[in-house]
Amino acid sequence: MEQKPIKGQIGLLIELQALDTQIYAFNREKASTPGYLKAIDDMLESKKAGIKQAEDSLKGVQLKLKEKEGSLQQKEDQIKKLQGQLYTLKTNKEYSTMLAEIEGIKADNSLIEEDIIKFMDEIEFARKKISEEKELYRIEEARSQKDKEIINLKAKDIEAALSTLNEKRNVIAPNIEKQVISKYEKTLKNKDGLAIVPVENGSCGGCHMGLPPQVISDVKLREDIIICGSCLRILYMEDNVEIN
Repeated sequence: MEQKPIKGQIGLLIELQALDTQIYAFNREKASTPGYLKAIDDMLESKKAGIKQAEDSLKGVQLKLKEKEGSLQQKEDQIKKLQGQLYTLKTNKEYSTMLAEIEGIKADNSLIEEDIIKFMDEIEFARKKISEEKELYRIEEARSQKDKEIINLKAKDIEAALSTLNEKRNVIAPNIEKQVISKYEKTLKNKDGLAIVPVENGSCGGCHMGLPPQVISDVKLREDIIICGSCLRILYMEDNVEIN
């Protein structure tokens, strides 16, 4: 089978690289899509955690309030019991002692009632916090849904663009010699989607290292596949570029 002219092969590689540059860019964007969606979900989960934390805080305060109310009731019952016993006492000393005990319990009750008022205020604050957190979640959920829709639409556009680019690629690639396309594909993979680069101001357009004059002349002739000695990318020069 007759070998195709290198000049034409390099021209096809340049066309292929133009497509592959877009393909690699779209694939990078495509690869980042799951990360964007996960970030949205993680943000919503953090908002849910805020609601749960507020609800747990409310339950904790409600439990403390219940305990204080129970304690208050016990002491009230204790006072009633002692007051009922006052009339059975036979000496003034016993009477005075029991009155002092009743007054002590009443003093304790005053402190408990202060705690109850404090816990009731905390419950009101906790309920307000839950409402705020739920409203924040509702707003973020609606916003997140829109963001996800935009991301998913973008993903569909990317898939459509990739399909078109790959169709064009499949038209060009079969016209390139097997050995040449093999070298190109290997370099494309190893160099993150940039396999063939122009010579710019006497330097490689990929790694920007200076090139020997003979290498530049060989690239200009397009009689062979010339690679950069530094980055191993394939080199080319436009036909209208003059060699200084």
